[in-house]
Amino acid sequence: MPTRRDFLRQGLILVSVGFAAPAFLAKTGYATPLPSAARGPGRNTLVVVLLAGGNDGLNTVVPYADPLYHEARPQLAVPQGDVLPLDNAVGFHPALAPLKARYDAGQLAVVRGVGYPNPDRSHFRSMDIWQTAEPEAYAQSGWLGRYLAGCSCGQNGQAPAVAISQSLPRAFWTESLFVPTLATLNTYRVQTDPRWPADRAAKLRALQALDAAHEAIRPYAQFLGEQSLNALSSTDEVQRVAGGWSTPVEYPDHQFARDLKLAGQLIAGDLGARILFVQLGGFDTHANQKNTQQRLLDQLATGLDAFQNDLEAMGKADQVLTMTFSEFGRRVRENGSQGTDHGTAEPMFLLGTTLKGGLYGVQPPLDDLDNGDLRFQVDFRAVYGTVLERWMGADPMPVLGASYPTLSMLG
Repeated sequence: MPTRRDFLRQGLILVSVGFAAPAFLAKTGYATPLPSAARGPGRNTLVVVLLAGGNDGLNTVVPYADPLYHEARPQLAVPQGDVLPLDNAVGFHPALAPLKARYDAGQLAVVRGVGYPNPDRSHFRSMDIWQTAEPEAYAQSGWLGRYLAGCSCGQNGQAPAVAISQSLPRAFWTESLFVPTLATLNTYRVQTDPRWPADRAAKLRALQALDAAHEAIRPYAQFLGEQSLNALSSTDEVQRVAGGWSTPVEYPDHQFARDLKLAGQLIAGDLGARILFVQLGGFDTHANQKNTQQRLLDQLATGLDAFQNDLEAMGKADQVLTMTFSEFGRRVRENGSQGTDHGTAEPMFLLGTTLKGGLYGVQPPLDDLDNGDLRFQVDFRAVYGTVLERWMGADPMPVLGASYPTLSMLG
């Protein structure tokens, strides 16, 4: 039976986690620290970008030559003269000019018509499906979490991934591995009372001694104590990274670009993270879509272009692949509020210097709709599987539970 001393000790460990460790540890209760500088040369990194809210794919990769597109969207259709052509049928929204330059340089692959059978138009369920890679049932783990739990890069209790967000994305959930989340490098530090700066060192020593004093027969206390110690020790490494890379690239002044700049600092600092997760939100454009999507696509393009320039400046562009996804596309026809409602298939972007750029998949036909929605052409798990196998060097089967066709954009 637990004793009063057991409760006190475990409670104090939780207090030390909540009040001393970085925010991600307090949120999850227990988690692994940021990875240490253990990444070997040549190890590939994946940056996953979520376009939250359901990006309108038809006004992102525009079927400008199809009269049915202009008929369905008399107010929202991108004028043909403004489209940045990729071929004689489709082109980019004009806000994506920086990505068009990357496409022309062979650094951007566009996978069209990505989705899954029996699509769900709920934000919550569809986001769950995309992040767990399980459309048929409610999964307890995320696809990236399953990869991390099974790969050798997660040894010695260190998490080889970082979520640059306020909470842990569903894609990273597992029963055995936890990924740190942080919003800025400067806030990832031990917080002690600023009124007594001279006592900081003593307080840290006391917390370390407390967390090291767990009993082996109390596994949860042991686990929490170990992770609190890891979190405490990781803060010094994070602060080293904060001042270790001064990018010559001028990033745009918006939050998405600031998050990508933070991702660049983590990559430059060789923390060991194999996966970084970044989010750009606001794509739920039921009304007044034209201006909102214009702004968001501009942030996407300018942010990713600056990030790619940063990778090139640090000499690591050939080690990083960036992949975008959204929980769904939008309906084909515009609604009465100059917006679009929840739809189905969407385009995905993959950006990197070592892939084979170009168009992949088939543009969903506008004369063969599924109750007013696009019919998907490429299963999103085929994209995930290609990235896992060709970029991360992993067997997709244990992660995705089935085999899917491999796309040819990665060698």
